[in-house]
Amino acid sequence: MAFGGREPAFGAKRREQLRAAFERALDLARERGVDAVCIAGDLYEDRHAGPDTAAYIRRHLSALDAIRVFVSPGNHDPCTAGSVYRQMQPLPANVVIFDDRNFRPERLADGLTLWGLGQTSALDHGRALAGFSCTGDGTHLLLFHGSDEEHMPPGKETIAPFNGAEIASAGAAHAMVGHFHGLLQGPHHAYPGSPEPLNRNQDGEHTASIVTVDGGRVSVTFERINKTRYVDAELDVAGFGDSAALVQAVREKVASSIPYPGSIFCRFRLTGAAQASLDPDLHALRDDMTLQYPGFELVEDYQAFDLDAIANEGNTVRAAFVVTMRERMTSADDDERLLLQFALRYGLLAFAKKKLRA
Repeated sequence: MAFGGREPAFGAKRREQLRAAFERALDLARERGVDAVCIAGDLYEDRHAGPDTAAYIRRHLSALDAIRVFVSPGNHDPCTAGSVYRQMQPLPANVVIFDDRNFRPERLADGLTLWGLGQTSALDHGRALAGFSCTGDGTHLLLFHGSDEEHMPPGKETIAPFNGAEIASAGAAHAMVGHFHGLLQGPHHAYPGSPEPLNRNQDGEHTASIVTVDGGRVSVTFERINKTRYVDAELDVAGFGDSAALVQAVREKVASSIPYPGSIFCRFRLTGAAQASLDPDLHALRDDMTLQYPGFELVEDYQAFDLDAIANEGNTVRAAFVVTMRERMTSADDDERLLLQFALRYGLLAFAKKKLRA
């Protein structure tokens, strides 16, 4: 996938980490001696994948050899005419891709059937099960990509919605589902989460689910496989009167928060009310820290000036400036308010004879 807003080297490193996570999952399958590997979609980003991705996936899945592999394409990797899944043809003998929007069965063992469907478009809002029922005797498992409408994460798009009751009504003992990027388990289904978090909003667990069927009974365990994570840290600037002391404190706290640069990505927030003498060059600090700690983000969330105190300091030009700007902000729209906030900040920096930095 692409990592927008980041330097190319960062995106290349993150893609390398995603490939490593995929390979760790396959290695885990070998170590556990599983009978099948099931992939519930979003294996790649369709917009950023091509023949090279197809060859890579084909090589690693075929290397499983005796272990069967079942893939249910999702909304980011739908099985379309020009998709990577089509470019993988002919498929390795051990690989099955569910390339149709309707559930179809695959026999795993005597009395055990896997039913899978595949997304064929990026915007599938139809119900995942839509009245589907498993047929035949024995134990039935489902593999598909969709949204548990009862546990929708904030901002997550609804794709092929379903609920737990529909899985039970379909006669399935368990459903292996993809789409949510953090571990989520229901009475009859589970999302293991993506093997790695892709951004700091994906703060759930990132696992492989181990599904065991014994005498018709299904049990599920989860093994965490991610090697990267996102962390948040903050520092109150109130105790620092000069920039050198603040910069040293930031460096020390970041170093304690990120023992593995390049694998732990930190968003560092400066909070509190600054002393009048504090004048840090945060652009230089941000640039330097990003070189040392890839993925580092510096958030300026501190108050550089005590606006209430300035507004009430008496008959001064600075006080009138603050009062006027605050009054204008109350009636401004969002875009104008942002400009006024910058103007207020730079104006107060000028009054304080501090350097004006973008």
